[in-house]
Order: sequence, then structure tokens, then C-alpha cells
Amino acid sequence: MSSDYGFYAGILRFVAKKTETDDREIKVMMGHLSGIATAIEQSGRFVVERANCESAARAFAGVAKFLQERILPEALAAGNEGAVNQLKWAIETSLALGSELVKRIALEEYEGQEKFTFDLPLPPRRADHALKMLPDRTPFT
Repeated sequence: MSSDYGFYAGILRFVAKKTETDDREIKVMMGHLSGIATAIEQSGRFVVERANCESAARAFAGVAKFLQERILPEALAAGNEGAVNQLKWAIETSLALGSELVKRIALEEYEGQEKFTFDLPLPPRRADHALKMLPDRTPFT
């Protein structure tokens, strides 16, 4: 299953490399993306320490914005349905992960927890089939 996330790991690394890192905070965020890319490529999951949740959330929001503004329009114009599906999944997943990271540090139910583990939702080519069989599947555990 972990190899199914190679495309997303590649996207995270691409954004991390393409983003200018003159600012210290941005450099930290891009470091999060690189580390997360390695983890998800190996296992389909990653861990974020509480102290890094906010900057990791901002990094995921940046990934979604970059893909939506720069890459998705090109895939749509080219009529590449497979790429469009992967990009939409990557955008939605990045936004959901960012939101979940913020939620984990804000809600009382997670108080005292110093790190959080995230499992990625099924990748696009399997998600369509799985959603027909499991309509109530939630992307995070």
C-alpha cells in the first residue's frame, strides 16, 4: 500500500524544493513536507509532534494552494483525467490534513498528547472502488 502514495510524496517534495526558503518559518515548513513525504512513501502514515502541528498545517495549505493555482489548470487543459484525479485527491487530502492538524492542537480531547499519527486516505485509483463498498470510510484514524 505504501508505494501507492509515491505520487503524493513526490508532490510534497516538489513543493518543498520549489518554495523559496529565505524565511526561517518557511524553511521549517518545507522541512516538515520533506520528512512527511519520506514517511508516507514508506508506510502511508506519518507522525507530527504537537509543537510542529501549526507549521505543518500551514505547509499542507501551501501545497493545496500551489496545486490548485499552478498545476491543476494545466492538467485540466491537457485533458489528463488521471492527473486531474490525483491532483484533486492531493488538494483535498492536503486541506483535510491541515485542518486535522489544527484541530488536534485546539481541542481538549487531544490535550496532553505530544504527537499525532495520521493515516492517509486511500489513493485515487483505489478510493473510487473502496468508496462504493465502504461509503462511510473516514480518512483519518
